[in-house]
Amino acid sequence: MYQKIVLAYDGSQAGQQALLNSKEISQWNKGDLHLLAVVPYDLVALGPESAYYSEEQQQHEEQKYKAVLQAGLAKLSATGVQAHAELRKGDPVDQIIQYAEQIQADLIILGHKHRSNWLERWWRGSISKALIELSPCSVLVTIKLASRYARTSTVSTGLTWR
Repeated sequence: MYQKIVLAYDGSQAGQQALLNSKEISQWNKGDLHLLAVVPYDLVALGPESAYYSEEQQQHEEQKYKAVLQAGLAKLSATGVQAHAELRKGDPVDQIIQYAEQIQADLIILGHKHRSNWLERWWRGSISKALIELSPCSVLVTIKLASRYARTSTVSTGLTWR
């Protein structure tokens, strides 16, 4: 069913949940798993109406994402799952879609963190929402509920999450 799976991975708690789910799904289907990390182009704010691009900050972010990607590969490898790794730069939604199209992915998996206030949700936007609208394939969004909503659930695979 899902032979080529892209995991959009950032190392966050929601991303860790997505990593567990992608491992399970790829093992069920003997699928080809691709870990993708995207370094966004961030601007450094100078004030309310101006910003600049910092090459130094970008290099720092790139090193951070490389480490996150390597850690994800190591976690998968420790459980016997082999995956391909890809690091890209740019808009996360655009890069995830381009990579999924390039490898002809059947499924994109990503984590989603609930934001507690409406202003934060509005300002930051939602990568998962945009991917659902624009993706060339199916999208699985895993969630990590905020602590006030936390509960323990078990799915049929025996996997427990909090």
